[in-house]
Amino acid sequence: MIKQLLLLGVLMNGKMHGYRLNEYVKHVMSFYTDLKKSTVYYILNQLEKDGYVSYELEREGKRPERRIYELTDKGNAYFYELLRDSLSSYAQTSFGDDIAVSFIDSLPPNEVRELLIGKRQKIKDQLKTYKEIGDHDGSLQYVIKHSIAHLETDISWVDGILKEIERGN
Repeated sequence: MIKQLLLLGVLMNGKMHGYRLNEYVKHVMSFYTDLKKSTVYYILNQLEKDGYVSYELEREGKRPERRIYELTDKGNAYFYELLRDSLSSYAQTSFGDDIAVSFIDSLPPNEVRELLIGKRQKIKDQLKTYKEIGDHDGSLQYVIKHSIAHLETDISWVDGILKEIERGN
């Protein structure tokens, strides 16, 4: 449902063809979603079948026809339903890193220490990238702040593991 919310939300700004929609997701939203091009088209087709979006065919010059998507009234209402549902609910985040951490005892402490130092640096690099995004108007600032908070927490979490390893626990 969250992927539908994303596409419907982008289409709230007006009509858009699939390629432009993909480019928007890729360049503007890629720091908080990894929605693939094929998935975008699949979801658009589903939204169209369900009556949430419609399209008209357009041709420019000798280029192939392309679909220009827009929200229907039903899609507009569905966007707000999904938005309200998502904002009022909580989905627990799962961290793939936790699987590896649960097997830390399988490696020598010195190796774990070196690996975690590398992990911490990668997290710090990602944090730097987010902080360089700068200020944004509107709700995008909250997404950036949320990512920064998670990254800072991850650094603290890795530091805690490193301290325990150094104490011999």
